[in-house]
Amino acid sequence: MKALEFATDLMVQAGQCNVRNFPDRIVQTTPDEPNFWFGNRIVFFDPPTDAEQLIAQFHADLPNAEHICLGWDIPNLPCSVVEQVFEGADLRVEQSDTLALSGALNRVAVPDGVVIRPLVERDDWAQCEAIAKSDLINEGAPERGMDDYLRNKTRARQAQIAKGLGQWFGAFVGDRLAGDMGIFHDDTLIRYQSVQTHEDYRRRGICSALLCASLDWAKSRAPDAVAVIVAHADSDAGRLYRRGGFELAETTVSAYKPPSD
Repeated sequence: MKALEFATDLMVQAGQCNVRNFPDRIVQTTPDEPNFWFGNRIVFFDPPTDAEQLIAQFHADLPNAEHICLGWDIPNLPCSVVEQVFEGADLRVEQSDTLALSGALNRVAVPDGVVIRPLVERDDWAQCEAIAKSDLINEGAPERGMDDYLRNKTRARQAQIAKGLGQWFGAFVGDRLAGDMGIFHDDTLIRYQSVQTHEDYRRRGICSALLCASLDWAKSRAPDAVAVIVAHADSDAGRLYRRGGFELAETTVSAYKPPSD
């Protein structure tokens, strides 16, 4: 894959997703996570020209999917190009920004009263799922299938951790999870995953401290790998990462439609 986002997506999901290769596209499926839209999608190699044809291709390749999810492995493809093609097609078109760390991370101290450690106990993961559910609902994601989706994500993450492919860190105040993030790597790339902070603990340096602890773990195993994170560069999260030393590396575009209620 040319795009860092898609390349690291497949790295993180190694062994859990299936990829079928065609001259014009890849078809990615994640059998154990049918509600994971971006794990069950088509990624095309050429710019879009015909929305109906691309949507029909999705249904042909993933006939059992209740959603639609398309991407383009074209770094810096203008979002306006995709929006124009899919105008009136009832799909959400979104641009993702991939930020990369080219130098040293600007380090911060762990806030007083906070302990950073891997998620281990069932309650650790349950709290992680609860934060994610609240955030998804606030972002307008449909609740249908959400609990199953989050439980499946936990099982998938635990399986990858057991294989030694990554780790999931939490920032705890006592037994309460204040924030968490995952990090995965191979020899060349490090990818942060699902950075989130409980609404009661935002703007306290939790996320910045997790960035440091997670990267330390990954760099101890893959010292020459480049760290990347996917976030809107001009969002609050994106600005936080850029203060940490990350810079915009490239953009990617996806179009998707959630399942009907």
